Amino acid sequence: MGRIQVMPEALANQIAAGEVVERPASCVKELVENSLDAGARSVRVELEEGGIRRIRVQDDGSGMDEQDLTLAFARHATSKIRSARDLFRIATLGFRGEALASIAAVARVTLASRPADRETGYEVAVAGSEPAGPPVPVGMPPGTVMDVQDLFYNTPARLKYLRSVATERARCVEAVQRAALGRPDVRFRAEVDGRTVFQSPGSGDLLAVIAALYGAGEAGHVLPVHGETADYQVRGYIGRPVQAKATRAHGHLFINGRPIRNLSVHQAVVAGYRDRLMVNRHPMYVLHLTMDPALVDVNIHPHKSEVRFSEERDLMRVVEEAVRAALDEAFLAPSPRLPRDGGTPRTDRPMQGQLFAPTSAPRGAVEPSGGPQAVGSRAPVARETRDALYQVAPGGDGRDCALPVRRSLSLEETAAAAEMAPANAAVAGQPLTGEPSAEAVSERRPDTWQLRPIGQALGMYVIADDGVDLYVIDQHAAHERVLYERFSQRMASEDGLRVELLTPLPVHLTPSEAAVLEPHRPLLAEMGLELEPFGGSDYVLRAIPDVWDGLDALTLVQELIAGLSEDGRQADVKRAIRDRIVMRACKAAIKANHRLSDLEMHALCDALAALDDPFHCPHGRPVFLRLTSRQLEKEFRRIV
Repeated sequence: MGRIQVMPEALANQIAAGEVVERPASCVKELVENSLDAGARSVRVELEEGGIRRIRVQDDGSGMDEQDLTLAFARHATSKIRSARDLFRIATLGFRGEALASIAAVARVTLASRPADRETGYEVAVAGSEPAGPPVPVGMPPGTVMDVQDLFYNTPARLKYLRSVATERARCVEAVQRAALGRPDVRFRAEVDGRTVFQSPGSGDLLAVIAALYGAGEAGHVLPVHGETADYQVRGYIGRPVQAKATRAHGHLFINGRPIRNLSVHQAVVAGYRDRLMVNRHPMYVLHLTMDPALVDVNIHPHKSEVRFSEERDLMRVVEEAVRAALDEAFLAPSPRLPRDGGTPRTDRPMQGQLFAPTSAPRGAVEPSGGPQAVGSRAPVARETRDALYQVAPGGDGRDCALPVRRSLSLEETAAAAEMAPANAAVAGQPLTGEPSAEAVSERRPDTWQLRPIGQALGMYVIADDGVDLYVIDQHAAHERVLYERFSQRMASEDGLRVELLTPLPVHLTPSEAAVLEPHRPLLAEMGLELEPFGGSDYVLRAIPDVWDGLDALTLVQELIAGLSEDGRQADVKRAIRDRIVMRACKAAIKANHRLSDLEMHALCDALAALDDPFHCPHGRPVFLRLTSRQLEKEFRRIV
């Protein structure tokens, strides 16, 4: 007897189900997508024991008749695909015809449905792919109810690898929230053990959904994004740099309404922020991309969560430019969080750091040298004179002024918080208009914006005002930004000169580093960095960009090569490499504990105010904090 046999259908269904239903959240995603494809305007998801014990999804969609109920659980049965041509223009969320069959293979399922033009609905029960009997009549409103119980009851090995109930519950709620961000015109409601934990208004306002998910305070600070070409349209919101998170989990991307994951598009969003993000921080965003379905293949992953684009670089360029334009138009100066009512910090707006933090120094301690410095004369100094005087200053101990940032909650912490916290504003009956508070309005920088230095504090901060608000400027970050933009303009204009080295320097690379460098050598030479092969994986450095003159060229070359593989994946490789060269040159910026003269502070403030982006150093740290006159008036009780 041969060893090859056809597996029993029930076993084959259980194995196939593993591709579609990994955990309760996978089940929630598939059922919610079916509801949306059915034209539902309201979707309600109920969970028990994190969805392991029970998942119930009710919608008001088109519903199914008795004949459709009989076929609904058959594998590869679908109403959305008729021919092979349809695979290249898929406009629905579900289309494979696997979801219900896969769920029914590993759970006890009851499906009840009624079309709007019928007076009676029908119900069918299935367990382990085996129908309990023919559909029976049942009274119900128009729409569909899917009741999934005892998930993985017949596959205990799968059940063993699930996470805690709290984690699985959080993932299920996240699936509902992601669907709400994708369809703000549909009202979603998620209930956990009989208690509502999330609800979206269904008004069609994406900002209102963001407010329901992240809170009105956070939503009040996001920036709108708009971009459009002949093939692509980009719409949505991005967070300010101070709203960046520790993980990529807060980046939401939708292609023609479908939630997807795509590293290239995420990198395009990050590239749009350029140097406004701190290291290891990820932007918060909700972006909807609309395109011809023929330009995207959604049939490459069982979960339909990954796609392939026919013109990926074009799309990345559109996304990057749209994100950059949104950030360029906004006034991105972070404000400090001031204590109120016994030192309790305010949490009504996102903060980068706390200006007046408690100090550990004992009362009466002697102030260190380089402390507050008053400027006695404020006579105007010609801008040309200041620029001439303000040369790169040496010295300092190089201490950076790292500010505390808000920590993102882990998945388990979020789940625990959801259990303890009351229902959100929409659930509590409070309106969610999506409108930011008066203080959160994204004002634009005045065309004639000028900074007037008042003095230097703690050896590393310049205090200045613009006639309206007060600014605390990190002198090292500010000078880095000034140098970065000046060097960038010089490199981009191709006016930058190369400096020939009198004595060529040997550069020893590993074979893998040499492999990364080789395809980029012509581009590097075009930018003034000439590396000549010297046998094996060794090279000789013969010329450097003039912006590197006077710096440790060998160290800068090693640092540059270490990032070339990442730059090669960017939409604009040339600009990415140019930025990396300029970033290395910014090491010449003045450091902390360097005393600045009156002329130097004026020159720094004038140069800073004239920059395209004065808000962030090349590494993403804030250049200054803004203390508005309104905040000051509140703190001094001039206004209530």
